[in-house]
Amino acid sequence: RDVGYIRTVPPLQLGESYEVRAWLNAPTQKILRDASTIYPAWIQSRYLALPADLDPRVAVLARQITVDTSTSFDATLAITQYLREKMTYKKEIENPPKGIDPVVWFLLDYKTGYCNYYASAEVLLLRSLGIPARLAVGYAEGKYLIDKGYYEVRGEDSHAWPEVYFTGWGWVPFEPTVSQ
Repeated sequence: RDVGYIRTVPPLQLGESYEVRAWLNAPTQKILRDASTIYPAWIQSRYLALPADLDPRVAVLARQITVDTSTSFDATLAITQYLREKMTYKKEIENPPKGIDPVVWFLLDYKTGYCNYYASAEVLLLRSLGIPARLAVGYAEGKYLIDKGYYEVRGEDSHAWPEVYFTGWGWVPFEPTVSQ
């Protein structure tokens, strides 16, 4: 199942440390294209869910974007590319009209937004096609400081992106935000 957090038992005391070993998957495009679309029940129940009142034009758009694709991976690439090419990135935007879903407004009408909009739109488009997706948040890499030898990550580097589930491999991040 999903890893939501890592907790030490018992809790660490001042001066103690711990070691974590992680498996980082690096599947190839061929592996992702060949991945099964039979998903575990826990993935289906949580990561294919859509709002009951989602505008049906979202699913129509998703099918239009992916009409020439034959795998979940290729559909994801097509949607990612569509968002990168058709949407305009802007850090500050006007408020969505009252009573309108902000992500649907971004995707179908306004077409201008920042990472939260891009990532949320991709999740809705993918889920409408039966492809499990989730929104992830964290930070972009920030700015590399050559003289200090490390990256400086600030609040302005906060970021959101979609992750897509591939059977046998787990969650794979994608980047639809044109500024990244």
